[in-house]
Amino acid sequence: MTTNSPAKALADNVWFTRKAWINAEERLLKNDFHTQLLMVVYAAYTSCLSVVLLKYEPSPSDKNLIDTGLAVLSIILLALSLYLNTKSFRDRAARFKTGYHDLHLIERGLESLALQPPSPQVDAEFTALSVQYDKALREVETHAELDDIHARITAGAGLTSRRVTRTDKCRYYWWRIWRFGSLILAYGAPAAGVLCYVFK
Repeated sequence: MTTNSPAKALADNVWFTRKAWINAEERLLKNDFHTQLLMVVYAAYTSCLSVVLLKYEPSPSDKNLIDTGLAVLSIILLALSLYLNTKSFRDRAARFKTGYHDLHLIERGLESLALQPPSPQVDAEFTALSVQYDKALREVETHAELDDIHARITAGAGLTSRRVTRTDKCRYYWWRIWRFGSLILAYGAPAAGVLCYVFK
């Protein structure tokens, strides 16, 4: 191929983008799962607390606190519902999935061209694949930078370019810790509040 260097650059861009989009789809589906599960959990907390209060009348000093807690749970449920609807995690994940399948076809096309001797037809096919890549980028939202870092960390020592830096690793693992801690707090906060009330 006369476009050997540009072809290598395009192949690298397609590979990195496809891996990042795979991670973006996975991240969005996890966000969708946890948001929906949190709605179920908070609805269960609210329902159980309401049933308990029907049978066991709280003392006047505790009634305001319990009413406030129920109001907060209801507001969180409403916020989660609105958040889920506005973010459209599942639809966005589906677009990323379609996108990385399109990129896989482009990858296969580039691999096929690499085996052919240079010719005007090969150059024309390369240009067509480059146009397809640009089109795929326009049709799918930009992935998060952490999706790209995740892809490069997963690739490990196999990378020949854009190797992972120490800063990249720190950012990625800090995000993982923050996400894990936030989920524990979100799932456990209502139960912790009930336990604090019971054993105060």
